[in-house]
Amino acid sequence: MSKRSKRVADFHELERLYSRLECHEVSWQDTNNATRPGPPVVTNPQVEEGQTHMVGNAEDDDEGEIVKGFTRDILRVAEKNIKVADFTVRDNHREGVPDDPESTRKIRLAFRRIRYQLNTMSSVDSSLGAEFLIGRLRDVGNPFGRLRDAEILESSVTEALGDRADTTQGRQLLDIAAHARRVEQQTTDHLLHSDAYRENLTEVTKFRRSLPSRHSTPETLRPLAERAMHVSWRALRRSALRAKRNPSDTNLHQTRIAAKRTLYAAQAFSDVLGASAEEFVRSVDGLQKFLGKQHDLAMASKWFAQVSKDYPALHGLARSLAREERRRADKRSTRWTKYWKTLETQKAPKKW
Repeated sequence: MSKRSKRVADFHELERLYSRLECHEVSWQDTNNATRPGPPVVTNPQVEEGQTHMVGNAEDDDEGEIVKGFTRDILRVAEKNIKVADFTVRDNHREGVPDDPESTRKIRLAFRRIRYQLNTMSSVDSSLGAEFLIGRLRDVGNPFGRLRDAEILESSVTEALGDRADTTQGRQLLDIAAHARRVEQQTTDHLLHSDAYRENLTEVTKFRRSLPSRHSTPETLRPLAERAMHVSWRALRRSALRAKRNPSDTNLHQTRIAAKRTLYAAQAFSDVLGASAEEFVRSVDGLQKFLGKQHDLAMASKWFAQVSKDYPALHGLARSLAREERRRADKRSTRWTKYWKTLETQKAPKKW
């Protein structure tokens, strides 16, 4: 078997191993070395680390235990997503492929999703004690975010230039954007091979294992789901009202972040909230994507304006592009309220 074929087989074996996480707990060290001979060390969640597996009902379930048990479940899913994407990135690096945007994107999204979900769970139950982990996830996620911004910027520069991309000045602008993206890619690659990155993954596992393992039904989870959505929805409404009064780039970006948090909360509780939340999820996703494009245009405008100052030979073209992108961003600064009205008038948010 060739080295490449063996690694593909290892990857499929890793995916099969992670599929067992629905009923077992596997440590990071075990999954990280999943290609070694012999079975992984698997522990039963009912007796893991002195914890008891609690099965409750709507009458006697302790609310704090439900929050912690559910948080443990979403952390388990996050670990699976991060580690499978991480495996792909490392395998490509071994094969000499320097960039793997899709798998890197999956790692970034997994870190961001779990950080936002932990924020929501902490807002529901302050005794969760996730503040330290949230800070660690923010730190490790920042380089991934900067890489995403650099990738979007490079794409925005290409789009803004249009036919001008083939001119001498257009190619220079593209080279500057590509260099910025490569710098962030190198920073992210370094992070993926750093002790700090591994330590953060270990902290996620440690925190998850510190939480009680339990089985909860949709009925026992419903009060938690409604509280989580109440917290998320109120935060989004406050942010949207500020943005309506003052649609600055900052306020619109904060509204987008609040929309993402609400989206991730709704997705986490999708099985509990049922069909009534499906339309809500689509609408809030549409809002955050629309605002995301506004943010990208605003950032591109600022970048072109800075280039016009730093590179005198590109001043005229860069300044013209900065004005064009600013006009496009400003159009979205007024049109986003249509998405908000659609979201605000739905039935699901009125329950929260």
